[in-house]
Parts: sequence; C-alpha cells; structure tokens
Amino acid sequence: MESEFEGFSSGSEILTKHADRWHKVSFGVPVFDRLTGGGIGARGIFELAGDPGSGKTQIALKLALTAQRTVPNSCVVYICTEHRFPSRRLLQMEAEYKRQQSADDAVRDHNFVDHILVEHVWCVPTLMACLFDRLPKLLESTKISVLIIDSIASPFVEERDYISRAETFRSIVHRLHQLQERHNFAICVTNQVRSVIDSSTLDDQRNVPALGLAWSTLVHTRLQLSRTTLSSNDRRCTVVFGPSAPPKHGFYQIDESGPVDTEALRVSMS
Repeated sequence: MESEFEGFSSGSEILTKHADRWHKVSFGVPVFDRLTGGGIGARGIFELAGDPGSGKTQIALKLALTAQRTVPNSCVVYICTEHRFPSRRLLQMEAEYKRQQSADDAVRDHNFVDHILVEHVWCVPTLMACLFDRLPKLLESTKISVLIIDSIASPFVEERDYISRAETFRSIVHRLHQLQERHNFAICVTNQVRSVIDSSTLDDQRNVPALGLAWSTLVHTRLQLSRTTLSSNDRRCTVVFGPSAPPKHGFYQIDESGPVDTEALRVSMS
C-alpha cells in the first residue's frame, strides 16, 4: 500500500499548501470571530454549550446565513434534534441581514433560506442514519460549508448504557472526521448544560456541558454561553478550550438580526 505521507513542510508552506483544510467560516458576529481567531475551522468538532435562553440556536442560525457568504456557492446542513426548525425566525434574520448589507449585491440577490438543508431527527438511530447514510450521499453532489447539529445532547437523553453511548460518540466523530477530510466543511454542534454541585462543599453549583467526559474528549473547541442576569439582554461567551483559542470571554446580545457584539452595538449607538 502506497504511503500517504507527503513529506515535511515549513511553517510558511503549511499556510498555503492545503488552504481548504485550514480555512475558517465566520460567525458574522465580531465577538465570536475574535474569540475563535476568525470563526470555525474545517477540521474538528466545534461546540457551543450553554444555558437555556443563552442564544445557542440564534448563533447557529446566524452562522447558517453568513457561512454562505464566507464559502460562495455552498449550502448549510442543519440537523434539528430538540424542536421544529425555527423557519419564521430565520426569515426574520435573513431580512435583517439583507437590510444591513443592502449595498452588497451578492447578499441582496441571494436566497439564503433555500440553501439551508434541514433534517429532523429525534433519536440515536435516526441521527446515525442521517450522518452515516444520507449526509455522505448529499456531499457527493452538494458543496456544504457547515454542518450544524442542534443539539447533540437531545438524542442521547434516554441512553443509560454509558459504555455503548461512548462508543457511539466515537463512531460519530470518526465518521464526521472522515467526511471533513474529503469535503472540507466546518462542524458546529450545540450542547445543553447541567448543574453539578461540588461534593466537598455541597454548595459550589456550576453548569457544565452535557454528555460528560466521553463526549468532551472528542470536541475540538468549546465555547460556553450564559445569561449574565435573567433581566438583562447581555450574554457572556467564554472559551473553555481550543488548540488555537486562548481562554478569554466576550459579551453579546440578541436582537432582530440575531446575536450582536455588545461592544460594537454600544459604539454604533454612541
């Protein structure tokens, strides 16, 4: 069997040798692009974990819009596992996005909604069938920029065989890595959080992403989202880990257009 080893490359050659492997898809929201060094890369699993109401789906919808501009002539695959796809909200966000980018003919004339391919799955078998059968067939004929799974936790809620569940996680991620290697697309998953209490003090409650360590070890980059207060529109995004994203945080809000950078919003209003 012929070796696939390509030989060593210099640091500068790496930047241009396989540009498709290392390109990033912008969130279209400055705070998230700053935190991630430009957006979501075309290798690895990128996770948005957060409290209910922190804006996970809103960020995913905005990504589905802006990814089509970052990667021309591409579609976005959006897999829903928790709820019906929020079509009305997407149409509102698309209209606001076009209004804000009205000077850009490519944005104004593009039908973003028609290039978002939605699939609904409710359990592990249907998720596996989608990722192992229907998605590969679609990729043979359709260029996609991002695969979004909203959320990864929901199909596994009733799973109690944690050894089998961990094996399923590894199978899913291994298959997605294979597809990424061949088709060069980004993967973004949302995740729920659960509250845990420090067993030594019994009062140090904190929210951690669902699915435990078995899933966390397979995630490439994780951002955690939270509401600052229930009465405020301000939300916080924190880089938990990532090979090229140092630990830091930023703030954002949700308006008619979806997630917006709090700092940029204040500058525009001043």
